[in-house]
Amino acid sequence: MKTYINKFFLLATLIVLGVSCEADLEIDQTVEEIKSAQPTITSISPTTAAVNSTVTIEGTFLNFATKAFIGDIEAQITSRITGQRLEIQVPNNALPGIVRIVTEQEKEASSTEQLSITYPEPTFTGTLPTEGFVNSTITIQGNALTSITDVKFGTVSGVIEFQEEQALVVRIPNNPGNVDITLTYLSSNGPVTQTIATGFEVILPQPTIGGFPSVFNRDQEVIVIGQDMNLITSGTVKREDANGMVLEEGDITFTTQSPTEVRFMVPSNILTGYVDVTLNFDGGGVITREGTPYINGQFAQIYEFDTTGIDVMAAESGRNPQPIRSINGNVEQPPFPGTQYFASELIQVTGSTQIRPRMHETAAEATADILDAGNYGDNPVLHFWMHTENTEPNLNIYIGGTGSANRRLFGDYQDVGPNNNIDLDLSQWNLYAVRVKNFIPDVNSTAGTFELRIARGSDTGGPAGSGSKFFNFDWFIVTDAVLTEFGAIDITDDFRPAG
Repeated sequence: MKTYINKFFLLATLIVLGVSCEADLEIDQTVEEIKSAQPTITSISPTTAAVNSTVTIEGTFLNFATKAFIGDIEAQITSRITGQRLEIQVPNNALPGIVRIVTEQEKEASSTEQLSITYPEPTFTGTLPTEGFVNSTITIQGNALTSITDVKFGTVSGVIEFQEEQALVVRIPNNPGNVDITLTYLSSNGPVTQTIATGFEVILPQPTIGGFPSVFNRDQEVIVIGQDMNLITSGTVKREDANGMVLEEGDITFTTQSPTEVRFMVPSNILTGYVDVTLNFDGGGVITREGTPYINGQFAQIYEFDTTGIDVMAAESGRNPQPIRSINGNVEQPPFPGTQYFASELIQVTGSTQIRPRMHETAAEATADILDAGNYGDNPVLHFWMHTENTEPNLNIYIGGTGSANRRLFGDYQDVGPNNNIDLDLSQWNLYAVRVKNFIPDVNSTAGTFELRIARGSDTGGPAGSGSKFFNFDWFIVTDAVLTEFGAIDITDDFRPAG
């Protein structure tokens, strides 16, 4: 159904579009009908133009043009001046022909006269280097260089990065060895090729890696950055057991590749665990990255303190003294994934909350659907790194509400695990896992509440005496399985109702 608009609004629209009209004109048209108006070309100026120069088109309803052509060659629309005037640039492969424009409604208009094309013959000044590395650039100097359409190093074209009348900057392609540099430009008789250097040495560099992701996961591209990355030709990902026996191995298929990065997905046959990546490049070289954690399953990251600030770990008001929060503290960094972690010192002796990360507020996208049927294979598992510096703070997890029925407490760090067979080493980082499906009976939705509360505890004994307790934390994630491959400790059954 067509929607008609107020005539005053339509008049304003026409003015913005550059369409002139009488102020007292009664209008009963839709915007779609206005855009469907038949454009016209009344003149082109100049009628003779050099390649890469601009031509002005005058006519009516030109503001709706989406494409322009000289003969059958598309030309770039460089400026929309008014509804009666626009400019196009003559491409360097243009041939003489009629100028046409096409609107988004597939309406066409053609000039009555043909545009003649001139092809200035380039001349060259200065000297070129005798060698250069693949992916580096050389500058060619001279006059009328805008008519050049191709620069070859031997049989391979370089990428023209910059082009104007007196300068041409070309990126050297991957064609190592001693080659001739040839230029192609258009003339009235067709393409002309000219050699401007002989025996130019193209040197093949070795790619250098600037950075790998610290963790791979199934549903996200691996992005490896560096220099000369387009020279990488192939690669593999493999997983080995403790004895070095290959468990799975797969070839890499690059999704994108450029001089500064390569992107790929981990092959689908690789299972969760530590993996090795091998990248092969021209000339027979190899780059290897060993021992990167890979998660072959549904994954969501909630907090990772290389990118997350301490404010998500909110300090509870009214505590005296207040807990001390910082990025990094007294201990070394966890094994992965980054270089920063959240550190806190809990000073006040109290069983009440001192630090409260409200994950449902600060990471809503990653947490809202955790308990939805079918998500995370109906087995969502919360993971986090924690280091308590030989102290034992209390952890409360709330799901689906903030009442006591929605709360579970972890405060005993000895004899944990499914068979009460694990005494936690609190002098190091541990990766903890909590299976949140049925974690609180009859709670099948976060219902807008999913949070962790940390307290020092009201005890004055234990490892901390009456002094501080410490909570150091990093990498809060959800997966569809307990990451035992990375040493995750399942403490689900060691939480108890907090009465």
